[in-house]
Amino acid sequence: MATTVTHSLVQQFASMKPSEFGPTIEPKWQVGERLVKEVRAAVEKQYLTPLDGARVISSITATLFGYDEFILREISPESLLASTQMRR
Repeated sequence: MATTVTHSLVQQFASMKPSEFGPTIEPKWQVGERLVKEVRAAVEKQYLTPLDGARVISSITATLFGYDEFILREISPESLLASTQMRR
């Protein structure tokens, strides 16, 4: 199986021309929109709690748009716990 290299989303968007932004983001937005509709329906049918629905939507967004790349990797739960203990 051939391996493809995915460049950092931060690098991709930082080097992107303004005219490239819309065509790049639109497919991800369309997928996200469909997934959010499914989550909303699951909450309305009480398959998920509203809190779980919000968590799933947050995860979808992070995965599709790369928030995990520049937020979650910089701040881990372990580092938050360590910094909280140091403040006491």
